[in-house]
Amino acid sequence: MRISKLIAPALFLLAASFSHGALAQPALDLPPDPPPAPPTRVLGLSNVTLGGYGELHFNHLIPAEGDSSSEIDLHRLVLFVGYTFTDAIRFMSEIEVEHAHARADKAGEVAIEQAYIDWDLAGAALTLRAGVVLVPMGIINETHEPPTFHGVERPNVEKNIIPSTWREGGIGLVGRIGDSFRYQAYLLGGLDASGFSTSSGIRGGRQTVSEARADGLAFAGSVAYQPVVGLNLGLSGYLGNSGANADPYFDDAGAALDLSVLTAGVAAHAQYKGYGVEAKALFASFFISDTEALRTAKDADGEDAGKDVPAQTMGGYVEVAYNVLQSVESTQLQLLPFVRAEFYDTAASIEGRERTNADDNRAVTELVVGLSLRPAPQLVFKADAIFRSFGGDRDGETVIDLGVGFNF
Repeated sequence: MRISKLIAPALFLLAASFSHGALAQPALDLPPDPPPAPPTRVLGLSNVTLGGYGELHFNHLIPAEGDSSSEIDLHRLVLFVGYTFTDAIRFMSEIEVEHAHARADKAGEVAIEQAYIDWDLAGAALTLRAGVVLVPMGIINETHEPPTFHGVERPNVEKNIIPSTWREGGIGLVGRIGDSFRYQAYLLGGLDASGFSTSSGIRGGRQTVSEARADGLAFAGSVAYQPVVGLNLGLSGYLGNSGANADPYFDDAGAALDLSVLTAGVAAHAQYKGYGVEAKALFASFFISDTEALRTAKDADGEDAGKDVPAQTMGGYVEVAYNVLQSVESTQLQLLPFVRAEFYDTAASIEGRERTNADDNRAVTELVVGLSLRPAPQLVFKADAIFRSFGGDRDGETVIDLGVGFNF
């Protein structure tokens, strides 16, 4: 199934939702501005805030050939801890446990997802932020509490193209101007080009602020605009030197290579919420330089050590959901069928060698249909089916997912 056939009806629904939203201003429960506001304060500790979120997943994979397989996983459990020093200075942090158990023979890990200081220099209009921050790219990387998105798993564009969850150490300015405009701008630690690949794009280059090399820095920023109540538009960008953070590489003559591996990314998105409709559209792409030199690089002993890296990755999706209980005033229960058309390619462009069938297999098209049941705004039960096809000669597959998620 071609992605154009999937996206066309969803785009029509999205456009209809936008035009309808401009006629009136409904009461909305919009996703929180990034980062989410601190949760409820702990009794007896007036300066401390405590919260968190988590999600349990069941995934059943049905390949085109061969046996199916299933997995159940406590994908993540995150604890939020914050502290207010003064009315203008705050600390916020998130401590994450993935896959329930972190040890050498398990997939789990314990990580710091965020840990930063906010200092309001001019009220909400200008805030200095410093610490471990989320890179402001796309939607999910900053707003990823399970009740805020549809589907058991996060959209794959915001996993394989924008490598959520993506955090870096850095410093920057954030703020809000009026009720409709927000901005963020950061100087950050850069990616490590030696972790890039055609299979996962830039995802493996994240250093997670763990003794991260900072010889190559990066700039990242975003702007968000709400022209009418319910409609949010966003644009974000990234530019960094990823080669300086990689291990030393050499050419065929044994001379050290000065690889900048400039990495540039852009993402644009739109979100609408009102009259029972929840809709999203997003496009993202990253460009990587010096890929041919990186691919043919040697180590200090003259052995092949280069990485096969794409010159471009790209992807996008359109999603529409509707609360079928919208007209029932006596309940806060929400039941939202949804559909998402998604396309992503971690080897969209290759330079310095011939394109292969394996590269073509990196182009993935997905049709996701599912259901979200919210008994309360902070709790969701999810079910979906993913019909996935690949470019090249790889057979497609189907995934059935069930999940429960919450935040508090």
